[in-house]
Amino acid sequence: MEFVKLKRGLSRIWAHLYRVKLVRPHMPFWRVVVEARLDRRAKNWPKRFDTAVAAVYVWARTIEEAEGLAALAVEGEGLEALTCDAKKCAPAAAPRREPAAVARGELGFLPRLDGETGAEGPSRRDARA
Repeated sequence: MEFVKLKRGLSRIWAHLYRVKLVRPHMPFWRVVVEARLDRRAKNWPKRFDTAVAAVYVWARTIEEAEGLAALAVEGEGLEALTCDAKKCAPAAAPRREPAAVARGELGFLPRLDGETGAEGPSRRDARA
């Protein structure tokens, strides 16, 4: 899946109309924070990084559907989703009729810590949207 930045033309107008309660979307808009392990078989990632965190914006009916679509979206980019946390938010993109991941924020890379193997080392899980 190819992600694009949120367009600010019609999406911006639609978001304003939503805030003043003139329009309603068909389904909720979600911001899903995904922590993912870098899949080195799929893509040549820098060695000093082990995991990445990104926000994925999704139109979905339920929280489970939003988290599933976000996990599938990052897997298409050479990442293996570890955790997902979704939260409803005001729409930042024009609505879709079908559930879809519409945009991804910047990837934040987490460095590999010395001595971190398996369950050792500090946990970075449970990121919150």
